[in-house]
Amino acid sequence: MTFTEHPLRRWAVDEMHVRRFAPVPRSCEIVQSVRLLDPGEREAEDRWLLGNRPDFDEWTLAPRHGSGATRDGLHFLWERHTEASTLTLILPAGLSETARTTAMRWLEAWPGKVVRATRITVIPDASEAEVDLQRLGLSARDMVHCDINAGLRLWSDFGIHADGYGRLLITAGNVDDAERGRIIQRVQELGNYRNLALLGFPVVQSYGPDLDRLEQGLADHARRVAEGGDDDEVLLDDLSRIASELELIRSATSFRLSATTAYAEVAADRLAALEVQSLPNHQSLTEFTERRLVPAARTCTVFRQRLGAIADRISGVMHTLDVRIDSRIKAQNLQLMQSMERSTQLQLRLQTLVESLSIIAAAYYLVGLIAFVVKGMAGWPERDWASIIVGAVTLPAVLLIYLLLRIIRKRVLDTDTVHRP
Repeated sequence: MTFTEHPLRRWAVDEMHVRRFAPVPRSCEIVQSVRLLDPGEREAEDRWLLGNRPDFDEWTLAPRHGSGATRDGLHFLWERHTEASTLTLILPAGLSETARTTAMRWLEAWPGKVVRATRITVIPDASEAEVDLQRLGLSARDMVHCDINAGLRLWSDFGIHADGYGRLLITAGNVDDAERGRIIQRVQELGNYRNLALLGFPVVQSYGPDLDRLEQGLADHARRVAEGGDDDEVLLDDLSRIASELELIRSATSFRLSATTAYAEVAADRLAALEVQSLPNHQSLTEFTERRLVPAARTCTVFRQRLGAIADRISGVMHTLDVRIDSRIKAQNLQLMQSMERSTQLQLRLQTLVESLSIIAAAYYLVGLIAFVVKGMAGWPERDWASIIVGAVTLPAVLLIYLLLRIIRKRVLDTDTVHRP
């Protein structure tokens, strides 16, 4: 190989080969269960898968899927999904009761909670279908009966029987074992994804009243904001509480609603791929599936849309409150600035008055200094040494004070320059 291979190339190729169903013979029973597993149950599943499995003659195991087979035709398939695992046993006709019982006990003791469990009986043709229907105990009132891919015919009441399993009867059709396995895999994936999708509906029903209450509370809050009778801080606190409750609901339902949308889309794809053909006077697989799955999926979609709409409304009301609070703060700032301006004007007037008075004080002290000098000069002929000395030191004292103030001022200014950022 001379080219550089992308690190995910082989993963992508392997991914396309995951979920391959084993070949299904013309006469057999298929037992399948889908189990939801919590994160803590994954380790228990690994231990059960590795340490308690029957003795398979062929065994293959990967992180997300595995398979086993015996020489007498028994096949086991395991696949791990995001939140569930699918387990399948293909039990051919003529398999010993011991091998059947051992495999069934291992399958039924698997960790996790069963969300769907079915037994599919595959028969060569429809010649003895009535006998098989009576033996399986399918309800005639709820019977789903139709043709699917390659002439396979299907019967089921899609109910849970006394042993906890659903029942399906399927004819082998005119296809080989591998193609029959792929068709039956579509039938099973349709039912599995249908049940997984429907898990979101009880969640919506459970949180529906809470969402109704939030919508009503938000409407009342919007009215209070419009009327303007309540304090903005109180309104903001109430809106924050509504937003917090909404986030709790979104957190609790986000994964399940997203999964419901994905599962419903996959189920619709599988249903379309089966190319269901209705039979007279019987309910078809399409009618049975769409009768409840489509309304449930749409209800979940509407619930998600309501969550988004309420979040948008909360943002709108929050914006209105923010604008109002901002306008109020701006008005308060304007009043404060006007008050500061009035105070500044008053201080300026007072300063002007003080400066006017300071002129009088300065003139008074200047006259006093001149008087000291004049008295000193006048006391020289009479040798009035006290007046002479005071007059002599007056001008030097003024000069000394001037120089001292200049030095202090220079030091203060230099210090301010050094510490200035």
